[in-house]
Amino acid sequence: MPRCCHRAGAAAGFSLIEVLAALVVAGLALAAAAGTLGTGLRGHATAADVDAALAFAEDLLATTGVADELRPGGSGGSFAGRFAWHRDISLYSDPAEGRLPERDSGLRLYRIAVTVAWEDGTARRRIALSTLRLAP
Repeated sequence: MPRCCHRAGAAAGFSLIEVLAALVVAGLALAAAAGTLGTGLRGHATAADVDAALAFAEDLLATTGVADELRPGGSGGSFAGRFAWHRDISLYSDPAEGRLPERDSGLRLYRIAVTVAWEDGTARRRIALSTLRLAP
């Protein structure tokens, strides 16, 4: 029976170099997985912020002029401690004609614009929505 490369009495197992190389490979894999997880969590937080800002802006647009009369002007404030909002109401002018539309029926067309802004880490984010509303 030929002897291979083993010496008589040598113990089978891994050398210290092989164990260290395996630990380095495992550490690199864990670091890559942690980076990917961190990116996913930041993306989820950003999406939640956009969802909250969009819901607030849509609600503000929908309720403007419902309980109170529409009047040209601006207003603003903050909500949830991080979001700042601004609402601007103006008489609508047709950009093609450069003037206000005729008012035969006593109704006027108003443009309502809402902007919601917030800080996302180092980035400043903003959502802007606008609509037209017919009112007396």
